[in-house]
Amino acid sequence: MPTSQQGDRPGAGAPGRRGVSRRDFLARSGQGALGLAALSAGGALELGRAPVAGAAAAPAPVVRPPRFKSAPSLVPPHLQVVDLGIVPATGLLMTTPSPLPTGRELTTAEAVDERLGMSGMMISHPNGSLVWFLPEQGFSTNLQVQSYRGRPVLTYWTGRIDSGIGYGNGYVLDQQYQPVATVKAGNGLQADLHELTLTPQGTALLTAYRVRAADLSAIGGPAVGQAFESVVQEVDVATGKVLLQWNSLDHVPVAESYMPMQGKGPQDYFHVNSVALWDADHLIVSARNTWTVYLVDRRTGAVVWRLGGKRSDFSFGTGARFYWQHHVRRLGTAQLTVFDDGAYPPEEPQSRGLVLNMDTTHRRVALAKAFTHPAKLLTYYEGSVQVLPSGNVFVGWGTEPYSSEFASSGELIADYRFPTNDQSYRAFRYPWTATPGEPPAVTLERDEIGGYALRVSWNGATEVAQWQVLSGASAATLEPVAVVPKSGFETAITSHAKGPYVGVAALDVHGKRLGASVPVKL
Repeated sequence: MPTSQQGDRPGAGAPGRRGVSRRDFLARSGQGALGLAALSAGGALELGRAPVAGAAAAPAPVVRPPRFKSAPSLVPPHLQVVDLGIVPATGLLMTTPSPLPTGRELTTAEAVDERLGMSGMMISHPNGSLVWFLPEQGFSTNLQVQSYRGRPVLTYWTGRIDSGIGYGNGYVLDQQYQPVATVKAGNGLQADLHELTLTPQGTALLTAYRVRAADLSAIGGPAVGQAFESVVQEVDVATGKVLLQWNSLDHVPVAESYMPMQGKGPQDYFHVNSVALWDADHLIVSARNTWTVYLVDRRTGAVVWRLGGKRSDFSFGTGARFYWQHHVRRLGTAQLTVFDDGAYPPEEPQSRGLVLNMDTTHRRVALAKAFTHPAKLLTYYEGSVQVLPSGNVFVGWGTEPYSSEFASSGELIADYRFPTNDQSYRAFRYPWTATPGEPPAVTLERDEIGGYALRVSWNGATEVAQWQVLSGASAATLEPVAVVPKSGFETAITSHAKGPYVGVAALDVHGKRLGASVPVKL
C-alpha cells in the first residue's frame, strides 16, 4: 500500500493551509452520523431522531469487520446501513473501500486490526450483507458494471498512488469473475486511477499523467518549470492500440488553474478526473484543479467549449456553479450530472450531487436538482453521482465513508457507511448476476452431541437462494439429505447426516442447481 493513497490531491500546500491529518479526518468523520442512526441490539441500524441544529455529532459505532470461517482470507469492512423505511431501487452496491491517507503504510493485518477491514473490490446487497469481495494490497477504484462485446462485465482499476496520481491497470471480468482483458495505457504511460470507461466500439477511455516543461509564472512559479500533464487516451481493449491521445498542455494553459504552487516539484495544474462520451464525435473531460468541464473534439482534440472555471463559455443560474468537481456525465440530451466537492480548500459549506440543465445553444446552465447529505458532508476529493433507471440518484461521498440513495425529489432513501477512516473513490449501484467459476466454500465443525455444523459461502454468487446438504459413503455417491435457506454471505447449517462424506449444492429460487462444493470427510 502506498504511503499516500489519495484519490485526488488536496490543496495541502496552499498558502495558509496545511495537509489533512489523521486527526482532522477522525474529527470530521464524527460529524457524519449526526444522530441519523443507532445500533440496535440485533446489530442492525435503525433510524433515529433527526439531528438538533447545532448539536454535537455522535461518533459512529465501532464494529469489527466480519470474519467468515468458510472464507477466512476475506475480511471486508463492515458496511452499516441506515434503513429509512423506503424501498430502494434494484441493484447491488459497488464500492472500493480503502483506508484514508494516514501518513504511514498499513499492511493488511494492520488494517484488519484497526477495524478498517481489507482494501479491495466489494459488492454488497442493499441490506449491507456481502456478495463479493476481492482483496487488494494496493489501491482500487471504479468498480462498476459495463458492457463489452454485448455482455455485462465488471471493470475496475488497481495500482499504486503517488501524490494523487495513479499508476496501474484496468481490469475486465466476466460473470464468472474470470479475466476478460487487462486495460493498459499506451505510449509509455501507466493508467491512472480516475477513469475506466468502456465504449460501444470496444474501446476504453482512461486517464494518465506525465511530466512536461511548462511556464508556471501564472500560479506563482518559475517561467521555466515542470507540470504534471493530464493525458486522456482511448485504447482498443482487445489489442491495446492507442486510438486517441489528448494532452492537456496542448489545449489548456497553466493560467486556468486554481491550484497555487505546491512545493518545488512538478505542478498538478489540471488534474483530470473523469472522461466520458458526449456524443460520437466529442468527449467531456473534467479537470478538478481548473474547476472546468471541457467539450473536446474526438478527432482534432480541440476544446469546443468550457463549462465553469476562469474562461467559462456558459453563464450559471443560482446554485449551478461547482468547485473542485468530479465524475461528470451527460444525462439524456440536455442534462449533466456532477459531483460538486466544493473543497479543497473549501469554497462551499457542503458537497453536493448535481443535476444541471444545459442550454448549449444559448450557453446557459441552470440547477435542476442538488442532492445533499443531512450530515452536511464536505468531501475533500473523490465522489460520484449516478442516476438510476428508476429515477433515483445514488451518490458516493468519496473521502467521507458514505454512499446514499435519494429519490428524484431529493428525499434520502437509504444511507450506507464504512468505518471511520475508510473511503471509496466512487460508489455505484447496478443490477448484476454472476455464478463464480470457483466452487462454493465449505468448512466443518463438530459439536458435542455427535452432530456437526457446516459453514458455507460462495464468494460472488448472486442467485443462490438455498443450500442443499449432500451426504454419502464416498465422495462420488453424495445424495441430498436436507435443504436450508441461504442466510447472508455465510450460512451455518447443522446436520446429523452420517456421511462419512458431506458437501453442499447451491440452488436458485426455482431449485435449480448452480454449483456444488468439494466434498469433505467427517
